[in-house]
Amino acid sequence: MLVAGHRISFSRGGPSHSFLECFRYLYQAHLLSMKRNFYYRGIFFTALLIAAILLQDVLRFQLGDQITRLESFIPWLLIFGVNAAIGSFFILKYYHAKHYTVAFVTATLAAIAALGYLIVNYAIIVSPAQFVSYGAPAFFLVFLTSIVSAASLVFSATRKNPWLLSAGWLMLILVVMIGATILWYNSSQDVPLRATLQKVGLWISFAYDLIPLLYILNFRSELRTLPPENSDWQPEKTSDGVWAIAGTFAFIFTCVFGFVLANETQGKLAWEKQLALKAKEWAILFESRTFVDQRGDTLHYQLLKPLDVDPQKKYPLVVCLPYGGGVEGCPPAQVLLTDPYRKKYPAFLFVPYCRPGSGWGGVPRYPTVDTLVFDALHALEDEFKTIDENRRYVTGVSRGGYGSWHFICTRPDLFAAAIPVCGGEDPNLAANAVDVSVWAFHGEKDRNVLVQQSRDMVAAIKQAGGHPRYTEFPDAGHDIWDRVNNTSGLWNWLFEQRRDSLAVRD
Repeated sequence: MLVAGHRISFSRGGPSHSFLECFRYLYQAHLLSMKRNFYYRGIFFTALLIAAILLQDVLRFQLGDQITRLESFIPWLLIFGVNAAIGSFFILKYYHAKHYTVAFVTATLAAIAALGYLIVNYAIIVSPAQFVSYGAPAFFLVFLTSIVSAASLVFSATRKNPWLLSAGWLMLILVVMIGATILWYNSSQDVPLRATLQKVGLWISFAYDLIPLLYILNFRSELRTLPPENSDWQPEKTSDGVWAIAGTFAFIFTCVFGFVLANETQGKLAWEKQLALKAKEWAILFESRTFVDQRGDTLHYQLLKPLDVDPQKKYPLVVCLPYGGGVEGCPPAQVLLTDPYRKKYPAFLFVPYCRPGSGWGGVPRYPTVDTLVFDALHALEDEFKTIDENRRYVTGVSRGGYGSWHFICTRPDLFAAAIPVCGGEDPNLAANAVDVSVWAFHGEKDRNVLVQQSRDMVAAIKQAGGHPRYTEFPDAGHDIWDRVNNTSGLWNWLFEQRRDSLAVRD
């Protein structure tokens, strides 16, 4: 019979080879089959991991970090983690089989750190209040172990393998570049430069994610050096069946959840495109204006006047702070600009543009243009005498929510009421807003702005003697504006508030 290309014959006078030699041939054939199957599986699972990585990278290029806020991202992250674990298993098993001890140990540490980082990210998404502080240390651990693992490929026994040497150098260079980009980004206050560095970081990460291709090329190269498999040899099929099932399920789940994530991403992009079209319609209603202060600083803003202004009356002014852009980034303004609301609640709507890299305040270590907004408001009131100085209101969502809290805490003399949605501020400043009517909103499951920030501000105002209103949606995340807008009595409450009266504020 044939065993791994060797003919073994038996005769009545005794075997032409000893039984021990026969067993050796059988064992070698089995090892050959195992090697071949290992390379096939390694190529398949590594390719599946690369496909998952590339899909995620493409969607991140389209949507940015907003991808982590999609509902489908959580199950996708779990599937991605399983693929990463299996892909790492084959690389580690390869190092072990080749007796690349240094590479095996350092890669194991890197894999553990990466798995820990994945778990921390999952925990931050699910429960940000508890785990957000672990994000930076987990990333630093991944960064450090990745450098050590890359260096081991360059300077240990693996350097004799051209594919592994290439992977080591590429990994080492890209990890250092990623670290340098992050440090440069965090230390710079130049907004255009930070935007450029963010894009550069995405491309560097994209290149880093392609490194597993070198392992596939290495597996293929070594697979070709194996002698041809003999058709008479039938290897044991048990493990083959298990891996086949695992591969099938991994492929199906990756495709299904990848499709769901891609579909939700495209839906988000379509919504943003539709919002951009709506913004053009809204821009027709608003007057585009520019305010320049004494130092030459510029603030662009949009202004909507009340319908049929009566010069003998006074009208409230609503400062609508967008989370980005103009009216398209401010849901409250989108409601108040409609005809039914303009007729029922005639008011001036003031919507300042949020300059890139800046905010309205409330966010630690982030540039603010609050003073410029306050100066613009005073200039506007000098121009329009029909603005009621006792009925200034401020509202906004997310970044606009932060700004709403910040405005009433730093300039409480300007505002009669505020509706901060998904925002926060330093609770030590809350006592300043004790005389401002507040109705705050937040979603308990908000993964973007921690709900505790609203809770802390409301508690601090109450402790100082104020009577803020607070509505929290226990089953909602960051996108709660529709629920806020549909809250019974919200707008009646807002437009009843005055600074010169004893209006009900609890």
